[in-house]
Amino acid sequence: MAERKSLSKKVRFEIFKRDSFTCQYCGSKAPDVILEVDHILPVKEGGSNDIMNLITSCFNCNRGKRDKKLSDKSIVERQREQIKELNIRRQQLQMMLEWREGLKSIESDTANKAIDYWNNIINEHELMLNDTGESGITKLVKKHGIVKVLDAMDIASSKYIKDKDSCDTAFNKIGAILYLSDAPEHKQKISYIKGICRNKLSYFNDRRASIALNKFYEDGYDLDVLKEELLNDRFRNWSQFINYVEG
Repeated sequence: MAERKSLSKKVRFEIFKRDSFTCQYCGSKAPDVILEVDHILPVKEGGSNDIMNLITSCFNCNRGKRDKKLSDKSIVERQREQIKELNIRRQQLQMMLEWREGLKSIESDTANKAIDYWNNIINEHELMLNDTGESGITKLVKKHGIVKVLDAMDIASSKYIKDKDSCDTAFNKIGAILYLSDAPEHKQKISYIKGICRNKLSYFNDRRASIALNKFYEDGYDLDVLKEELLNDRFRNWSQFINYVEG
């Protein structure tokens, strides 16, 4: 008589998973019944603990079967098919994991190109991004894509870099430029108008201007006309501008 060896919890769980936590004799499922692992070829007849000889059975079916061998070959065939499907799933999971690792590698290479691009811009001022800056660029590339990030870098550098001290300011503007590039058209116009105000007016309240300009737009007024009036020096100071917009 073959010696019965106890099954580990891990093996039992793998058999339950393979058989979808369903008794292969009567079709009952957990938690409606207590499941056990049964030997297709009884241990008394030399049956082993090999996975091909193990099957999920409910308590009643297992106790009723005792050490009688299964005569229904379809159970064994179904088990073989399930093992084959399980192997296919594992192979596909491995391929998915390899694909994700490949994507991470591509994302890393792409982010590094953006980091190198900005370093080339600020290199003439003998500067280089630190770890925090590189992390920020990586996040922006992941969110917006490298093309938009490089475009934003060009805008930020041409508009804000005047000397070594202004490089940090330019870098901090990249995120705002990307945000505006994805924003609705009227938001972009409002941002542009606020930029004109900062340059032309001796005093400027950003928060108050944002609220007033959004209300101005919602009330149906033309932001393009307001922009032209600003450029043509209609408003001599902040008070004139904000009173006009709020009024």
